[in-house]
Amino acid sequence: MDGKELLEQIAGLKDNVRKYLETKISYYGILAFEKAVKLLSILLANAVILSTCLLALLFLSGAAALLVGQLLDSLLYGILIVSGFYFLLTGIFLIWNKSIFGRLAIRIMLKIFLDEDADEKERRDQS
Repeated sequence: MDGKELLEQIAGLKDNVRKYLETKISYYGILAFEKAVKLLSILLANAVILSTCLLALLFLSGAAALLVGQLLDSLLYGILIVSGFYFLLTGIFLIWNKSIFGRLAIRIMLKIFLDEDADEKERRDQS
């Protein structure tokens, strides 16, 4: 093998490595976009479910306040008791906020970002 052929092969290798790196960068860009879309769709679905549940809770709270108010013969006491219950619930959530929601958020993010897709796992197993 003379020097000219060796230089041509090195130049070809350089081009192949450049194309490989560009493909890898493009792949990770697409993978990041896919993960972001997946996260956004989960957040959007949860927002719709949460707003529906909050609307139902609003009506149930009003009905509970009316019921307690009728039982106590005072609508004001019914509303105060239901709102006191929500203040108590808010206090509990504030105390245990990090332990309840922190772990849940970390678990969800890990599942989204670290789960391997079937195609990705198959590709890795083949190589």
